[in-house]
Amino acid sequence: MATTTSAIDRARLKQLTERERARFLERTQGSQAKFERAVQVMPKGVPSSFQAGEPRPIYLSHGEGSRVWDVDGNEYVDFHNGFGVMCVSHGHAAIVRAVSEQAARGSHFAAPTDGSIEVAEELRRRFGLPQWRFSNSGTESTMAAIHLARGATGRDVILKMEGSYHGHHDSVMVSVRPPLDQLGEPGEPSSLPFGAGHPDAIRQLTKAVPFNDADALERALQRFDVAAVIVEPAMMNITIVAPREGYLERVRELCDAHGAKLIFDEVKTGCTIAAGGAVERFGGKPDMVCLAKAICGGYPGGAVGM
Repeated sequence: MATTTSAIDRARLKQLTERERARFLERTQGSQAKFERAVQVMPKGVPSSFQAGEPRPIYLSHGEGSRVWDVDGNEYVDFHNGFGVMCVSHGHAAIVRAVSEQAARGSHFAAPTDGSIEVAEELRRRFGLPQWRFSNSGTESTMAAIHLARGATGRDVILKMEGSYHGHHDSVMVSVRPPLDQLGEPGEPSSLPFGAGHPDAIRQLTKAVPFNDADALERALQRFDVAAVIVEPAMMNITIVAPREGYLERVRELCDAHGAKLIFDEVKTGCTIAAGGAVERFGGKPDMVCLAKAICGGYPGGAVGM
């Protein structure tokens, strides 16, 4: 069996790609009509650039269980899961019932409720962190955790893993999807902004290191006055990359040795890979845990444990 791409018949590959593209366009003419309407009012015809696709997006009408349907009536098995949100399925009866009952009682009070106490107590039980605050998204959760780390340490520099996505705020929109010709040296990746509009002064406060490379992390901690290391315990934005045995424990040791806080971004792993997320499954004992997608069943929400 060939182990390189040199054996690929590129002419055949192009032929198959063109055939499937034509089939796709033929089967999704309703999405084409929606796209032509949508581009008049939304960039790329989508609410978020993460929903854009080539040759154009598919517009969905509804979901049930593990399946979704587009506006043309095509049925799909949903392996996308709304970027990992819909782990309990679409339209789950228990969730629909709970949301409906709460909406009837009131949807927003800007005051504490019994529910906030119950959820905080359950998260404390699962993750072993005593105090919890709630947010509206994963972005807000990681942003709050970084603010807390900077306030607690009096430092500014953040270390993140190259290729990890931690939300849509300037402190972590660094080296998420860096161009191949600008990656930097092995073990010392370049810290590159996600795109235009990210101030260079903020970018300079965020340094990228390779995941699963404790030696590279140690060098960065020695070089910079670091407030926090933020890490997905299992990287979830580039398929799935599990931590090597002992890696998270070593990260904990290095953070302690250099006075930096350790933040676990469990927006996707929390309550999905174990009842207590990656903290339960892999260990590592973070100072803070960030949650969102994995605990909210497709509704806005998040939490920070500390």
